[in-house]
Amino acid sequence: MIPRTNTLLNKNMKLKSSIFSQILYLISCVLILVSCDSTEPGKETLSLSLEDASSTEVWLKLNGSAEGEYVLQRDGMQVQQISLSGTDNIIYNDSLKPSTTYTYQLIGIQDQSASNKVTALTMDTISHDFTWETFTFGGQGGSSTLYDVAIIDENNIWAVGEIYTANDTYNAVHWDGNGWELKKIANSSYPRSTVYAFNEKDIWFDGTIQWDGYTYSVHNNGFPLDPNGHGWRRNAMWGKSSSDFYVVGNNGNIAHYNGNSWEKIVSGTSTHINDAWGVENNQNQTVVYCPVSSFFVPGEKKVLKIVDKMVETVPWNKNARIYSVWAKSESILYVCGEGVFENKFGRWNEINLQPIGTNSIRGNGLNDIFVVGDYGSKFHFNGSSWRLLNSFNSSKGYSKVAILNNLVVVCGNQQGQGLIEIGIRQ
Repeated sequence: MIPRTNTLLNKNMKLKSSIFSQILYLISCVLILVSCDSTEPGKETLSLSLEDASSTEVWLKLNGSAEGEYVLQRDGMQVQQISLSGTDNIIYNDSLKPSTTYTYQLIGIQDQSASNKVTALTMDTISHDFTWETFTFGGQGGSSTLYDVAIIDENNIWAVGEIYTANDTYNAVHWDGNGWELKKIANSSYPRSTVYAFNEKDIWFDGTIQWDGYTYSVHNNGFPLDPNGHGWRRNAMWGKSSSDFYVVGNNGNIAHYNGNSWEKIVSGTSTHINDAWGVENNQNQTVVYCPVSSFFVPGEKKVLKIVDKMVETVPWNKNARIYSVWAKSESILYVCGEGVFENKFGRWNEINLQPIGTNSIRGNGLNDIFVVGDYGSKFHFNGSSWRLLNSFNSSKGYSKVAILNNLVVVCGNQQGQGLIEIGIRQ
């Protein structure tokens, strides 16, 4: 007879042996699975992210380096075969439906490596339909025109130019929600070419004149371009605040104001700089775009890019004058002049519109862009299509457009009078 204690000991030893064997088996299974996963097609080794989306387009970024042939899948179906090389590749997919969610994944053809899945929601389209009201100014004492307009809100709009009435001369008009009032900026009737508003108590005229809602103050002291800033036309302003803004003008002039003093920015051109629009890039730097060209004087045709007050040139291979610029981001840029062009992630494309001169472009977003110009032309992009909103009129010419949400204001001239048209989206 075997003693009971030995029987229990043997049972315990067998139990421990069994547990140890099971542990070894589980470990070996895990190792096998890991080994299989490391060579199994479809493993996640590529990092894909959503860069941007419009109503009909999506841009994806493959982070890191990539070499070779890849397949882009959308909702599980192959839509593109792509050759990639280098780092941080941008992948473009178009012909999409507005307001639709898509799921993307990138698969390597050679090694069957796979990226993470990325979801993209395209923007909705927006209405083309506006109701318009027209206002005219001056024209009795001379040919009048309005060069620029700024919207603070629906009850506070400024436009500047030169307005000649039978009895006096003015250089601005102001809308208070009920009507227009003729104005003389800084108590002078000297023509004004540009206006920029940060808010109702911080509005700038011609770069150096500030309105605080009650009084005008002149900031000419130290202005770096010609004595006291006189002698060159200022065409546009753009800024983040009244302590960080740019003024651009004729003969390649650019000036920056920091709230206390002016600094000249070397543009590298002597051709007129017609407009300015800025954005913030992924490094939290201010990026300002400026179109360069002149209608009356031969010169360069190009787009300047100012990053932290340093000027570089955006590659531009079009033989067309450009007068205005609007950017959604550092990667998506629009210009207009002798044609309308878009630059999306480094690639220029001409938009097929009516062959007519365009002078100003502004937008709320990639599904809401306005272009205006000669012969009273107003074009609108709703995210999917461009539309001419009116018939051509040889007596009208638009110089600038401003847009704020569902409110659009266009200024210019009509038969010797200053012209403003206010549009409200339906």
